[in-house]
Amino acid sequence: MNKTNAVFIIDDDPIYQFSFGAILKLINPEVQTSVFSNGEEALDHCKSVMQEGKTCPKLIFLDLNMPVMDGWNFLDELILFNEDVLHKTKVYIVSSSVHEEDTQKAKNYPLIQDYLVKPVKREVLQSILDETLRKAS
Repeated sequence: MNKTNAVFIIDDDPIYQFSFGAILKLINPEVQTSVFSNGEEALDHCKSVMQEGKTCPKLIFLDLNMPVMDGWNFLDELILFNEDVLHKTKVYIVSSSVHEEDTQKAKNYPLIQDYLVKPVKREVLQSILDETLRKAS
């Protein structure tokens, strides 16, 4: 995952995983997505690549409501990683939840750049990818 164009999609819906990944590829064919069905899978992957001297991706799109490990638990574990991860990883919540408690809770996590409600417009994704990949170059 040393590549600056690596993106994690963490969501338990396989149709959403496929369609979201396809849209990201349409926007920028250089994007390399890794898809995980829950936070535990994504954390395990991050830990294994970090042991190889590589880094987690610069960009994560994270659902909140998932089995095994939800988005909040994923974030709580991710912030225990080293400072390098905390300063270089950008997380966007992508959820169908419009509950005020979720949007307020998201403000307590410095890694979270924004709280996006599904479905996310292509223009919004374009802007996120352009900004993230430009800064990573």
